Amino acid sequence: MLTVIWGALAARRAHALAVLLLAVLASAAAAAAPSYVAAAGQALARYEMSTAEPNELRIRLAEGVEYPGLPADPTNTVFTTTVKRLAPAGFDVVLGAQSGGVAAGRAGEVTTSLIFRAGVCERVAVTGACPRANSRGQLPEVMVSTHTAARLGVAVGDRFTFAEVPVRVTGIYRPLDVTDPFWLGGELIRQASGGSPGTSIPGSAEDAIFTAEAAPLRDDDVILHRSTADLYVTEKLLDSRSMPELRAAVMKLQRDGNHEGFGAGTTTTSLFDRIERQRGQLADGVTLGAGLLVLLCWLVLFVAVGSAADQRRPEQGLLLLRGVQRRRLWALAIGEHAVPALVAIPLGCLGGVAAATLLAAHTLPAHADVTLDATVVVAFAAIGAAGALAAVLLAQARMLSAPVVDLLRRVPARVRGWRATVGDVVAVSIAVAAVVQLRSGGSPSGLALVAPVAGALAAAVLLARVAMLAGAAVGAALLGRGRTAVGLALVQVARQPRFRPLIALLTVAVAMLAFTAAMNELASAAYDDRAVVEVGAPRVVEVDATSRSHLLTAVRKADPEGRFAMAAVVTRTLPDGGAPVLAVDSARLATVAVPHPSYGVSLADVARTIRPAPPGEPVLLRGRLLTVVLSTSFDPDLFGGNQPRLAVTVSSANGTRVVGTGAGIAPGRDGYVLQVPECVAQCRLVKIEVVAQVLWQDLTVHFEELRSGDDGTDTVVLTGTQFADLRRWRGSTRDSEFSATGGASPALALQMWERRPGTAGISVADSPFPLPVHLTRSEGTPLGQAHPYEGVDGAPTTARVDGVADGLPQLGGAGLIADLEYADRLAVSGQSGTTEVWLAATAPADVLDRLRAQGLAIVDERTITGVRQDFDRQAPALALRFNLFAALAGVLIGAAGLIAMAAAEQRTRVAMLVALRRQGLSSRAVRGGYGLPVAVAAVSGGLVTVVIWLLTRSGQRLFGDGRSPVPIPDSPDIGRLLVFVVPTVTLFALTAVVLGRVVAASVRRRSGQ
Repeated sequence: MLTVIWGALAARRAHALAVLLLAVLASAAAAAAPSYVAAAGQALARYEMSTAEPNELRIRLAEGVEYPGLPADPTNTVFTTTVKRLAPAGFDVVLGAQSGGVAAGRAGEVTTSLIFRAGVCERVAVTGACPRANSRGQLPEVMVSTHTAARLGVAVGDRFTFAEVPVRVTGIYRPLDVTDPFWLGGELIRQASGGSPGTSIPGSAEDAIFTAEAAPLRDDDVILHRSTADLYVTEKLLDSRSMPELRAAVMKLQRDGNHEGFGAGTTTTSLFDRIERQRGQLADGVTLGAGLLVLLCWLVLFVAVGSAADQRRPEQGLLLLRGVQRRRLWALAIGEHAVPALVAIPLGCLGGVAAATLLAAHTLPAHADVTLDATVVVAFAAIGAAGALAAVLLAQARMLSAPVVDLLRRVPARVRGWRATVGDVVAVSIAVAAVVQLRSGGSPSGLALVAPVAGALAAAVLLARVAMLAGAAVGAALLGRGRTAVGLALVQVARQPRFRPLIALLTVAVAMLAFTAAMNELASAAYDDRAVVEVGAPRVVEVDATSRSHLLTAVRKADPEGRFAMAAVVTRTLPDGGAPVLAVDSARLATVAVPHPSYGVSLADVARTIRPAPPGEPVLLRGRLLTVVLSTSFDPDLFGGNQPRLAVTVSSANGTRVVGTGAGIAPGRDGYVLQVPECVAQCRLVKIEVVAQVLWQDLTVHFEELRSGDDGTDTVVLTGTQFADLRRWRGSTRDSEFSATGGASPALALQMWERRPGTAGISVADSPFPLPVHLTRSEGTPLGQAHPYEGVDGAPTTARVDGVADGLPQLGGAGLIADLEYADRLAVSGQSGTTEVWLAATAPADVLDRLRAQGLAIVDERTITGVRQDFDRQAPALALRFNLFAALAGVLIGAAGLIAMAAAEQRTRVAMLVALRRQGLSSRAVRGGYGLPVAVAAVSGGLVTVVIWLLTRSGQRLFGDGRSPVPIPDSPDIGRLLVFVVPTVTLFALTAVVLGRVVAASVRRRSGQ
């Protein structure tokens, strides 16, 4: 039998080579998936490391006790020996020691840390030299940052004291990369605080001071230090060990570290969780593309081998007539195709790794090595080859089991009964199960991962059956009308069963390319939408400001004309689950923020809604002293030592503060002076209050005048008439009333009721109350109604809904937007939310320097482009790219199937057409009939695409976190989709035309016509 098999391979070399190539393609497709997933998993891990918080990348071990002396190298200590014993393999260990204290120089002092840390000199640019170990009697050498040197007033060679220990400056350093996890995320290079002009050099006066090994001090108790060890996660560690293993190692390290008294603390497990989730999503997403490639390879093998087997039907029939047993024919068929399938496994492994390498080089966000994991890759390649062999045998099963009389027919008999529909029933059943599982909710798994492929195959085989039946009927009708060319082609295709799997193959190729391209286009649009909404403006800079007033003033000074910068405060998450709040400088909203259709309203309309005219103007104060002139009458004996007191709240760039009088209010008319140093530049009056701890009679206080200034230079800010204008005031408490008094001494009268002690006051009505806001529809509060929310000061309050929107910048579909200046005027005290500066695309290159010059410290920066790129680096995007690659490769596989089928049946088809040509068939009718499957596949491919799109689109994962603040588009851009589909159909059509012309040329040569 081996000799017969070898003879069959030698005799049918072309067929064996075709089976080998297609089996290699199937094996390579199966092997490419795990290779790509492994490489992409590395890239994802490295990307997550690059975006992780510093504490997610390290485990801190620290001695539980402090030891006397300057920080020193702990390498030769018991602590280091214990750390090395506890540290899991693969972690980078950075040893150090640190002390806290006050550094004092000739220009000032600063509270900071003195630190020994291995490797610091390699990560800084130094003016001077790094510190060196000193001997007894020498001053310890230190290295300070640029900011610390400026605060202390020292240069290289100067001296200062740390915790009263004299030290000498040998170098002034500047970190090369402040984002390096080595700096512990701001623990060593401190973030500058708002309020003073900053520089572009990261850090502040509180930056760490670094030292080297120091000799013992005369009095070691002057300073104490603690040894530390930071264990860093490395790329090699993530590549070589699984996430469960790493989590187990970290948990063991924490347990053992705590047992040793080192207090091991870390959040590395959150990084491991994200990497594991991303890798799982990638593997699930790639399953669709790999399944498509393998399925198409099996289908094309089925088509090619089935076509070749049909041409050998008479040969098989003669062998059976001569007494050859069917089991020997099965053995011959298995052996003839098993050899190419087995040879295809190693070739497929190499091809799959090569394809994964090429794809990884053009799609992954970071460099990753594509390696050959023999166990996994060979296993997948073997599955692909085994499936290819099964497809080959299935293609021949009909021939090997057919009666001799059917084998001797030139045209195979039609399969009838249950055998004719069993394949359709199986395909449809699998598709239904996959779609149901996908639409049942939850994370896709199992059959749900390949639901689009299963649905496309089921729809394709059904449409192919319909096309065959319709082709037979239409072809017969056309022949009866004398339309020979088209009619004959239809009849030929309808009478050849092998055309049905070819139509299904081409339909699946067209449909899956269209579906995959549509998903990529949809994902691209969804990424763009989410980036625009999540960021809100082309650039958003998180800043540190001393107050909301400081933020507003600084931004307005940096951009006086309001062309490119806008101040904003955003509170995204609230402990009670309330609506997120976005407060903006509304006059600049439409200019700076990027509009989006998902908002359902124009930003200009939003700005007008949240910024109506205020009831009154703000009361601005300037000067160190504030004088409130008031008059009242009461019996001081009833109050004893608890006389009412005056309290004034003012707001400045440094925040909001309540200022009280030293003594209580006395009966009669008097001016009460309050010290307000924050008002030297300018401040704003928020409210005036009277605090009464006891109240045995009604108390009425008349506010007659308000003056502001310095000694001898008071300026009247409010007269009695202005006080009496009730439109300027709003009651700040319920247990009091205020009214205007006229006559010769107009004033504002604030009345407190007997036996109701507490605080009564008036607030300046310089902003609408309740605060007008624009609310998202999802919150459910109708127009004109009150909506509770958390103010920018963190206090619960109520807003009035003056507009509704479908979505809002940064907040998406849930939250409210208000005017920042009005919200700040209504705030009492405290700071809540993140302070930001939104920048338009037209912002000048030095805009950050302008903001620093106004005392804003730059904390972080996001851009729409950067966030959009981040989505492209996540697992769903990588999986979509692989699937698009697989779909494009599937188009080539479909064309190969068309060519393989034509090559297998060319001899028989040419002989038939020659005979018909000699009997008078026109030359126009000699085209081979290959255009019909292409035409049917083009139409049915479009129908199948629509079907699987409607059934499976909602189950496809587009984002790594599974959510989007904006609705995902319902359909892709048809124009861009046609860019993929039209060339595909054109390729199939050109292939059919070329094959038809080859057949026609052969017919002309043999017929002489």
